[in-house]
Amino acid sequence: MMRARSKANPRRNDERGSTLFIVAGCLVVLLGIGALAIDVASLYVARSESQRAADAAALAGAKVFVESGCVTSGDCSSEETTATDRATQVALQNLVEGQPVTIGAITFTETPQNPQITVKVQSSNLHVFFAGAIGITSAPNVAAAATAEAYNPSGQAGGPPFCTGCVRPWLIPNCDPSYLGPSHCLLSPGSSVENPGCGPGGVIGQSIQIAIETNPTQFAAVDDGTGFAGYQKSIVTCNTGQMTCGKWVNTLPNSQIAYPTSGLSSLLHIASGSSGLGQGQDRIDTTMCPPQIHAGSLNPLVAQGVVAADALVTTSDSIVTVYLFDGGLSKPATPQAVQVRGFAQIFVTQQYQNGDVGGVILGVAGCATADSDGGCDSGSIKGSTLLPIRLITPAGS
Repeated sequence: MMRARSKANPRRNDERGSTLFIVAGCLVVLLGIGALAIDVASLYVARSESQRAADAAALAGAKVFVESGCVTSGDCSSEETTATDRATQVALQNLVEGQPVTIGAITFTETPQNPQITVKVQSSNLHVFFAGAIGITSAPNVAAAATAEAYNPSGQAGGPPFCTGCVRPWLIPNCDPSYLGPSHCLLSPGSSVENPGCGPGGVIGQSIQIAIETNPTQFAAVDDGTGFAGYQKSIVTCNTGQMTCGKWVNTLPNSQIAYPTSGLSSLLHIASGSSGLGQGQDRIDTTMCPPQIHAGSLNPLVAQGVVAADALVTTSDSIVTVYLFDGGLSKPATPQAVQVRGFAQIFVTQQYQNGDVGGVILGVAGCATADSDGGCDSGSIKGSTLLPIRLITPAGS
């Protein structure tokens, strides 16, 4: 018996250590799978982050064209340097694996009234995790590109219709010599802008007093079906739904209109009940064309330390879009239905003690011919803030 067991031992000794080789081989396979699953996924994330950086940079560059007003003139070549600087600044703020991207070529296509900017970025020195175990020590560079356009649809036959998803509940008469100053009409009968360009002769930068409370007046408030409570809420959160040219809206009876303290104070980020200028709200400088906006001391970005008080900003909660109609209202005691003829974008400057709203006109968009669905094609659009910017290349292209 002892000899039999002794004869079996050599064969068992030959098999000793084979498990180690099997495990080592499996580890190589597992590391390869890990490299494929984790490192490739990491590259896809880096690719998405790079694309977001390119998208944001292109949109920021296109926004320069809109802000300068050059889109309506049809030549934005003089703004290309500023657009390049803005696009570069925004691209570098978007990190890939915690590192800034490398800016590639920034090019422009000067299509009349639709200038385009293309931004290319690259991310290099990306990390690999498991791939090093199979001899891959560095990841390939990841590149992305995006093209954005400042789009002016003015007067284009067949559309697209001008519409917006956020309109404040104020109806502005197209023509009112008592409240619109020297330029009595915003739109001509053909829906073109009556006085294009900046003030004093143009509509952009012109002061306006939205006389909701003052009698007599052709201004009115929009009724969303919930009375004054809904009106107050809509001053802050907008009339919901897509608002297009040709749409019919109802007015709020004057018996339901009251001093809009809470809504307008919240919109301007000022203390409830405050009136007049210099209460901490954003301000606008109309000596420039287009007008420039400065952050007020109560602007949320100032409170968060993002920008300094009185710094130039390109967006503001004080910028609102309102309805334009042909007029004819005089403090209606009963609801009336009026048809939207266009839109005006207003920078709200203050709340008057009588409840009226003070502002500056930033842009006007008029309705052109009626469509079969009751809407209208885009008429003339003037003013920087009403023109849209859009990406015209899909992500990853």
